[in-house]
Amino acid sequence: MTATTATATPSVVARHAPMSVFGAAALVAGSMIGSGVYLLPASLGAMGSISILGWCAATAVALVLAGMFAQLATAAPDARGVAGYVQAGLGRFFGVQATVAYWAACWVGVAALALAAAGYAGYLIPVLAPMGPRLGTMLAVIWAAVAVCWLGPRLVGRVEGFTLVAGLAPVLLVAVMGWFWFDPAIFARSWNPTHADLLGATRSSALTAFWAFLGLECAAAAAGAVRDPARNVPRATLAGVAIAAALYVAACAVLMGLMPAAALARSSAPFADATRAIVGVGGAGLIAVCAFMRTAGCTTGWVLVTSETSREAADQGAFPTFFRTRPGERASAINLIATGVLMSAVTLLTATPTLGSQFTELASVTVVLSLFTYLLAGFSLLRLRSGLPAPRQQAVAATTAVVAIVCAGGLMASASLKDLALSLISVGIAAGLYLVLRRR
Repeated sequence: MTATTATATPSVVARHAPMSVFGAAALVAGSMIGSGVYLLPASLGAMGSISILGWCAATAVALVLAGMFAQLATAAPDARGVAGYVQAGLGRFFGVQATVAYWAACWVGVAALALAAAGYAGYLIPVLAPMGPRLGTMLAVIWAAVAVCWLGPRLVGRVEGFTLVAGLAPVLLVAVMGWFWFDPAIFARSWNPTHADLLGATRSSALTAFWAFLGLECAAAAAGAVRDPARNVPRATLAGVAIAAALYVAACAVLMGLMPAAALARSSAPFADATRAIVGVGGAGLIAVCAFMRTAGCTTGWVLVTSETSREAADQGAFPTFFRTRPGERASAINLIATGVLMSAVTLLTATPTLGSQFTELASVTVVLSLFTYLLAGFSLLRLRSGLPAPRQQAVAATTAVVAIVCAGGLMASASLKDLALSLISVGIAAGLYLVLRRR
């Protein structure tokens, strides 16, 4: 880490109280419990209830990766952000690679979150459902999130906490009360409508379901805004993933016993549609309000993470100096504005008449880019493990890193050639950026 990081980060945090471990855990869980849990049941509906195996596989991978970031926080306590962990173990070239890939994954993924919020807004106010009004809603959600982040990380933590509580209402309602209406016959009839083999169906659904776990590294990515990050980042990461995983599996299993696979696949608001059968139309509207609040709040947390990623990387010399922390600034205006502009551009460039096709494209690219950064972080932990004080800690770190590399690589291998090709664009851009930074 450069001297700039050591001096610049406190100047920002001093103006805003850092997040506690509870706020960081809310950031992790809140950044995951967003569009994934609300929209992915519909995306996985076409595969049938066999996709619950994919949820379980994705949960296992997420817990392994959470453990990896917990180990990285111990092995490289002075590193800040995902790119910082990669650079600490693999050097500046791979630090730049991780920065570009993760940064791109963030602002592409936030566009998908804003799309989910716009989808539920269209469910509540049908005039907002067509493509034009939907794009306007997406842009409004993005720039409202930028404005909240401008006021400081503590407010972001409060927004995440409040909207997480509101957003948990529909998930908890379905996960708990839905079992009283759960029909095993519906679950069984919808098991495998595509007649896919067990391994293929699990891998395919796991890659899709993993979108819901993107955000497990949020506490690490925003470590500069967390109090005592070496101690609190690992705790917040593991707690956040465990909370989200328990809700995902319970709620999605219930949905697959409430709605046939074909109906679930056609739904644009599966939780609202499922709730309608339980508490009526009025309850479904309330659920849609909660879902909109959660996806909008999730967007706010991810805007902060995106801005912090470029700022911290620039402070460490792995990104252009233009994005570095300015002494005494209230918030990183340059990073927030750049984040908002890029997210807006992605929103407009990926616009399609149907919400589902736009969401699928954004989610797929985001997952592949994120897995690439996780892969690099795993190799970094292998290099950094020798710095741990005890042989047992070194062995645990090595085992965690190897398993994380295998899991991330296995999921990437399930992606389409198109998504893999798009991810290679970031690799080429990062290589060019590294050469520019090296000359300087």
